[in-house]
Amino acid sequence: MAGEASRLARRGLTDFRIVEPEKQGLGSIVYPFDVRLGWLLVQHHRTCARVLWDLYESRAARLEPLYDDLLGAGLEDTRAWCWDGAKLSVEAFGVNDFAAGERQIVGTVKNALIAAAAQRHVRLEVDAEKPDLRIQVRLYEGALVVSLDLSGRAMHMRGYRMEAGDAPLREDLAALLVMLARHDARTEALCDPLAGSGTLLIEAACLAKGRPVWMSGRKPDAERHPMFAELPRPKALFGDTAPVLFASEIDPSLRATMERTFVTAGIERDVTILGGDFRDIAPKVLMEQARERGVERGVIITNPPYGERMGSPESVRALYRDLGEWCWQFKGWRHAFLVANPEFQEAFGGRPRIAKPLRNGPLRGYFYLYES
Repeated sequence: MAGEASRLARRGLTDFRIVEPEKQGLGSIVYPFDVRLGWLLVQHHRTCARVLWDLYESRAARLEPLYDDLLGAGLEDTRAWCWDGAKLSVEAFGVNDFAAGERQIVGTVKNALIAAAAQRHVRLEVDAEKPDLRIQVRLYEGALVVSLDLSGRAMHMRGYRMEAGDAPLREDLAALLVMLARHDARTEALCDPLAGSGTLLIEAACLAKGRPVWMSGRKPDAERHPMFAELPRPKALFGDTAPVLFASEIDPSLRATMERTFVTAGIERDVTILGGDFRDIAPKVLMEQARERGVERGVIITNPPYGERMGSPESVRALYRDLGEWCWQFKGWRHAFLVANPEFQEAFGGRPRIAKPLRNGPLRGYFYLYES
């Protein structure tokens, strides 16, 4: 996430130096708040789930001092994070270790924020269904952190995936896989031989061009916030990049879905659809097509089936073996996979340069990176 943020800031913000973020647990990084950086990340950052603006923090162990902490901080706060008449909702996550329950915490935070705003002559109303301001509360190392959610919805719901096959890869996870594979769209091709509905290829194309996250009329809450009203509207930050992408999918109905999704995402001109079964695609031919497009190297990246819907375990192992025999013919290319099947590594062959634990939803899997 930090690498992507740094890349976006270098291109999207002039006269701005992004600092090294603070890590919070396994899945969060924290930057000092800057309105331009927050706007850039909520519009373009593809590997994060949400973009939050941390407002207040309390180390109170009970509800009464928590209320007092937030009320005092709110009375001293001159930032325009809320406005008169705004509608508010509050949610709490990961607060099981606090002395009170989740609903009590939510009520205390809500009451403190509303009371502090009222004393500053700012009227806030509660509306859990259609809020203007979504407040998130989380517990980290003994501190309750109260944040404004700039995204307002899960950022993996981009808006391009109107339909998908069984167990589709989540969009932010697909973007993460592309980043972990270190794909450089300026010098490398990317091929997904088991493309499914095409999520990996869409994320690769959008990362390459630095396109905004949101599509199909979806927008983050920040677009309705007065603080961000005067900032430039989002556009592709690397619009002149021409990614070289290849797709293969054996299921005809899923391949048709993939083609429609490419059109919805606006990347249909960036992807060459090679056909059905990857085993029928000659590696030399594919590498020659890449060279004709101006790149000598490439990355094969895919999220292969784990076995739940493929029948016998032997058919799964046979697919992994065939995939390995096919991939190893791409000399000078890298091969990246997210797999939740312990038999993959032996069946694929070779030794991965990286074997990193990585979950796919509820499934515990591994990200593997090979070099040939």
